[in-house]
Amino acid sequence: MKKKKIIIWTVVLAFLALGGYMLATSKDESTTYTTESVSRGDLAQTVSVTGEVVSSDETELSFPLTGRIESVLADVGDRVVKGQKLATIDRSTFPQQLRQAELDIKIQKENLSNMERNKGTYSKDQRDAQKATIKKTQSAYESVLRQNRDNSLYAPVSGMVIQRSVDQGETVIAGKIILVIANPDDLLLESNVPEVDIIGISKGQKALTTFDALSEDELFMGRISDIDPAATVIQDVVYYRVKIHIENFDQRLKMGMTCNNDIITAEARDTLMVPQRAVKKENGKRYVEILREKDKKQEVEKVYVETGISGDNGMVEIKGNLLKEGEKVITFTKEKK
Repeated sequence: MKKKKIIIWTVVLAFLALGGYMLATSKDESTTYTTESVSRGDLAQTVSVTGEVVSSDETELSFPLTGRIESVLADVGDRVVKGQKLATIDRSTFPQQLRQAELDIKIQKENLSNMERNKGTYSKDQRDAQKATIKKTQSAYESVLRQNRDNSLYAPVSGMVIQRSVDQGETVIAGKIILVIANPDDLLLESNVPEVDIIGISKGQKALTTFDALSEDELFMGRISDIDPAATVIQDVVYYRVKIHIENFDQRLKMGMTCNNDIITAEARDTLMVPQRAVKKENGKRYVEILREKDKKQEVEKVYVETGISGDNGMVEIKGNLLKEGEKVITFTKEKK
């Protein structure tokens, strides 16, 4: 009886062993692979941002004195020429200010004359202080004259008014920007780049641009010409202003037009590439699986690789010569249960 049990268990174990081998073989034969070929070409990594056409040459205008705006002679969109009068400040109080300044000088000079006649009463230091006071009143008088001359604002350059911030009757303080003139013939592109993308952007990088006002097929080339060092916060998001110089400028482009910029942050020319999903990671190393045919059977070979840039098309650069163009890399494995 004991011998019979041993024989039975031997048969069972042999069957299980055979069944396990058959299942593995069946599993291997029922595995299907989705593959793509190793290809060669160009890869580009870009940051896409919208922007607008602006002038690269803008001039801000302000009055050097505080006063009430008497007239504004130019509006947004107006073309102006150098020397053209653009705005004036009310100077109706000028005669009164001038008379007061002249009177102040007269009084201070009379005070000094009195001190000179009574030197025994007034010390030299007191007389010197009075002379300094006279100089101050003379400076105030000259300031009144200068303000009268500065009550009119003239265009220092020819161009187009792109900003106006005052109206007739308003009071402005000295130095407040009231008009901005831009050169409409010297244009560039301006975009706000999120802080998560700005690290990869630098001067000289290429940009490909389309305009909403033109056909999508019309592609314009440009390069990053300037990056603002200070951040701009828009709706609690940090941006950095980037300027792009257009290399193939077109007269149809106007200030304020919307543009779509693809800034090329990295590129690889004539390089081997595979789909991103074909690259796997193991112990900090990257590898791909190559599907090969051997003796009419499919074999999977693991090849460790060094990757480069990831393109916007879902492909990743493969450096070195471990892979060959045309080889099949596995992108998906499906095993039937």
